[in-house]
Amino acid sequence: MKIKNIGKILNETKKGIVIGFLLTSFYGIWVYIYKNQSKNKTKAKIKIKNSPQGKEKNIEKNKMYKKINGYEYKWSENENPKFLMRNLGYEKRFSKKASLKELENGLKDEYCTAVKEIKKVDEEIVPGTNIPFKEATYTQVNDAYKEYLQKIAQIRQIIGYPEVYRDDEPIAFERHIKCKYNNTKWNMDNSYYYTLLFYNSEINDYYSKYID
Repeated sequence: MKIKNIGKILNETKKGIVIGFLLTSFYGIWVYIYKNQSKNKTKAKIKIKNSPQGKEKNIEKNKMYKKINGYEYKWSENENPKFLMRNLGYEKRFSKKASLKELENGLKDEYCTAVKEIKKVDEEIVPGTNIPFKEATYTQVNDAYKEYLQKIAQIRQIIGYPEVYRDDEPIAFERHIKCKYNNTKWNMDNSYYYTLLFYNSEINDYYSKYID
C-alpha cells in the first residue's frame, strides 16, 4: 500500500512539474508577443511623424506666403486684377483757360497724396492702406500701385500742355507744389510701369479742342 501511495505521489508530482513548465512557457511566449507588439506600435508612431505626408503639411503652412522678386505676399492663386484704366476726369474740374494758380491749388493735394501713398511700396505697405505685403496678395499691391500711378500720370498730363502750363514741364509743377514723384524700387524690381502708359486720350481731346 505504501509503495502504491508513493507511486501516486510521484505521478502527481510529475504532472505538477509538467503543468508548471507549460504555464511558464506560455507566460514567456505571451510576454514576448506583448513586447513585440509594443515595439511595432512605437515604430509605427515614429514612421507617421517622419512620413512624407507630415512634410507636405509643413509645405502647406509655408504656402501662406508667395515670394516674387524678393518681396513676400499673402499666398494666392488665379486672382483676377481689379484695376481699371480710365479717365479720372481731373481736366473737367477746370475751365480750359484755368490759371496756373488755379491748377496748382486744385491739384496739389491729390497729387501730393498720390505721391505719398505710392512710396509706401518701398516700405512693403500697400498704397492707400497701412496693410503690409504679407497680409495682401501681389495682385492687390499691383492694383493699388497702378491706381495711384494713374492719378499721378493724368495730373501730369494736364500740366504737360504748354497752353495750360507755360513752363512746359510737369517737373516745374512738382517744384512749385513741393511734391515730387520718383520711380520706386518696387516698380523697378517688378513691372516697371511708366507714367505715359496711364495717359488718357480723353484728356488730349479736351485740350486739343481748346488749342484749335
